Amino acid sequence: MRVESLSAVHFRNLSVPEFRPGEGVNIICGANGLGKTNLIEAIWLFTGCRSFRSARDKELIRIGEEKAELTMNFFAGGRRQDAALLLDEKRHFTLNGVNLPGGRQMMGEFACVAFTPLHLAIVKDGPEERRRFLDIAISQLRPLYAKTVLEYNRVLAQRNAALRAAKDNPAMRPLIELWEEPLAAKGAAIIEARMNYLERLNEKAAAIYDEISAGREQLTLGYRAYAREKTDANAAQIKEELLRAIGARREADLEHGSTGVGPHREEFSVRLSGVSARTYGSQGQQRSAALVLKLAEAALYAEVTGEEPVVLLDDVFSELDPARQQYVVKHFENRQVFITCCDEASVTRLADSVSVFHIEELRGIDHV
Repeated sequence: MRVESLSAVHFRNLSVPEFRPGEGVNIICGANGLGKTNLIEAIWLFTGCRSFRSARDKELIRIGEEKAELTMNFFAGGRRQDAALLLDEKRHFTLNGVNLPGGRQMMGEFACVAFTPLHLAIVKDGPEERRRFLDIAISQLRPLYAKTVLEYNRVLAQRNAALRAAKDNPAMRPLIELWEEPLAAKGAAIIEARMNYLERLNEKAAAIYDEISAGREQLTLGYRAYAREKTDANAAQIKEELLRAIGARREADLEHGSTGVGPHREEFSVRLSGVSARTYGSQGQQRSAALVLKLAEAALYAEVTGEEPVVLLDDVFSELDPARQQYVVKHFENRQVFITCCDEASVTRLADSVSVFHIEELRGIDHV
C-alpha cells in the first residue's frame, strides 16, 4: 500500500499542487508551523477515520475559506485508486469516481498507522484513549466493526435517555430494560473483537519491545474486564455476562442516569516488567511503549491482510536515543513511511535510501 500523489487546497495552512512521495522513507522537513503535521494529517484522513488532532471538520479548513479539498492517488488492493475529500460542514468522500455515504465506507480501502506526540495519550492518559486506539486499529482491519461501535453508542444513548426519563417518571422504567438486550449483544461483539485483537497485538508488541529495550524490560498488554467474570469468553458468553451485570446495576444506573457496565467502560493495561507504564513509567518508557504499540499495529495489519500499511511518524525521533531511532527506521523497511522533522540530517543518517522534501508555507512542497 502506498501514496502515489497528494494535493491539497485550503487544508489548514497547506496548499500543495501535487506531492509525489517516494515508495520508501519520505522525510518532510522544515521549520515549525509551516504544515509538516498537516501533510500527514491529510494522508491520514483518507483512512476514513476522524483527524487525530481535531474533533470538528471545520477546523481543518483554512481560516477565511468555506471549504477544503484533498485528492489522493494510491496503490492498494493490487490496483491504483483515486480518492477525493471535500470538507465543508461535513466530509464528502469520492472513491474511484463513486460518491460515498460517509467516511466509514473508506475504511479498509486505504490504511495508515500514525504516531504523533498526541498518541502518547494511549499510555499516559485515561481509558478512553486506549479504547479509541483499539477501535481505530480494529476498524481498519474490519470495517464492519466501526458500524458495530456506532450502533452500540446509539443504543447506549437510548438507554441513558430512558434512565434519565425514568428517574422522574417511574412509568418509563420498562424502556430501560427494552434497550438492555441489544446493548449487551452489540457490546459483546465489541468486547470479543477487542480481546482477540489485543491478544495478537500483545505477542507482536512484547517481541518488539524486547528488541527495542535490548531485553532490559518486558511489555505486556492485558484486557481489563469490569463487572464480568471472564476475559477469554466468546461473544455469546460475554453477552450473557453483560446482561446479568447490566441488570444488577440497574438501580445504580437509574440513580446516576448513565450505564455503568459495557465496552464504553472497559480498557486494557500496558505494563512494563509487571508494573503500570502509566503510573510508574518514565516519560521515555511511556514514549517507547506507545511507539511499540504502533509498530505492533503495523506488523499485525500486514500479517492479517498481506499488505503493508502506510506509516506516518510526526516528530517521532525528538526524544528517542540513537539506537531506538535506528531500530524504528529499520523496522519500517519495505513500507512507505512519512517522517516529519526540523532537521533532515537527524533522519537521513539512519536510512540508506530516502526522499527528502522541504515544506514551505507559500510554495507548497519542493523535492530535493
